[in-house]
Amino acid sequence: MNNSSRYARLLVLASVLLCGLALPSVARAQLTLTPTITNLAGGLFSYQYSVNNTSPFDFSAISIAVIAAPETVQSLVVPTGFSGFFDPGLGQVDFVEDTQDFTAGATISGFNFISPFAPQMSTFTALRLDMNDNPVTITGTVLAPAIPEPATFALFGAELAGLAAMKIRRRKVAK
Repeated sequence: MNNSSRYARLLVLASVLLCGLALPSVARAQLTLTPTITNLAGGLFSYQYSVNNTSPFDFSAISIAVIAAPETVQSLVVPTGFSGFFDPGLGQVDFVEDTQDFTAGATISGFNFISPFAPQMSTFTALRLDMNDNPVTITGTVLAPAIPEPATFALFGAELAGLAAMKIRRRKVAK
């Protein structure tokens, strides 16, 4: 390999590394949901969310994963300029722009609902469109009326145990 091809490879590698360093700064652009959760009388919880968009982009919708049950979300309220939807089949609460976006650099509050389920760590997804109208999403975590993590780990553990049992059974049959 001559010096010019080494130089070219080094230049390509340096370009890739610089691009890789630039990407995390875009990924660090944040959209955070800050919950205020109040334990109400009668076993109900009030969930109030504030959305802080510190990214350079406007977002048009935010979806929060919740327990898929008809009673999970009650009395859904959103601020002026937004619509709110709850899908009990999917287990999803959506805050969608109507006449106002989740504008870059803005904090918007007033997204509220009541639930009989206690807060657990959950995920949210925020949606925006790029310059070609292609969807771009980011995800994060937030407290919501969600399925508790131990249940997720229990299901995962049961799957692993089942796979191990199948492998042991196959070994016995092969012998």
